[in-house]
Amino acid sequence: MMDDIEFKELFKVAVETLREKTITPLLEADAAYQEDSENEGIAETHYLQLDLTEEQRKVCNRLLECRDKQDIEYATHAYTAGLYDAFRIMSVLFPDKWDTDDIRELLAAKVNN
Repeated sequence: MMDDIEFKELFKVAVETLREKTITPLLEADAAYQEDSENEGIAETHYLQLDLTEEQRKVCNRLLECRDKQDIEYATHAYTAGLYDAFRIMSVLFPDKWDTDDIRELLAAKVNN
């Protein structure tokens, strides 16, 4: 039988995989996101051109790595919340077919362990 940690990791991988396939075309079509992405690239070029000591660069890179990791975790949780909200909407539209309490309990029991 699959333990809770294994289920949580499999669920997380599935969510991340689905999210990437779904969000990429949306981001590619979003002009504001594309502009932000271009600005981030310019800022990174400027950052790389700074005359920093090795220690200063390590500190900055560690900060950027922590922020990237946090952003990825946030995106995964936001996507999961969006799925849950979609289930809740479906339960309002089709109350005889969708039980959000069962879905919430399953996700809470498996994901939050």
